[in-house]
Amino acid sequence: MITQNAHILVPTDFSDPSAHALEYAETLAKAFNATLHLAHVIQEIEYTEEWGNVYTKLKEIGPLVEARSHEKLNALQEELKAKGIASVTHIAHGRPDLVLAEYAKHHDIALIVIGTSGKRGVEHFVLGSTTERLLLSSPCAVLAVRHKKG
Repeated sequence: MITQNAHILVPTDFSDPSAHALEYAETLAKAFNATLHLAHVIQEIEYTEEWGNVYTKLKEIGPLVEARSHEKLNALQEELKAKGIASVTHIAHGRPDLVLAEYAKHHDIALIVIGTSGKRGVEHFVLGSTTERLLLSSPCAVLAVRHKKG
């Protein structure tokens, strides 16, 4: 249950659905004087040495991806600060649903507000849904915010 001074986790991949979920979380943060935890999970790519030059390039861009993620999270945090909303940021590596569930468990998170794009069919079958997996593993309530294009 969300109460005054709660902690709300807002996972972001910096997409439009994530931004839409953040808008919902901002409203809740203002209403409950809550702290928003902005989290970005960098999912590791599984590859083999057989990829040759691609393998080398992927290893080289890893630090760049993390640095850019820090920049984007810091920009979001500054926007929240200007609105009078307290926030903390977190970057992790791994499978997003598992990392987010662990984070929620260890940081007294009352609610996770996550964006979803509503993928269907083959795209959903191949990519799966972080939101669906998080609903099954989360130690707290999850608010899935649907983002419609257009």
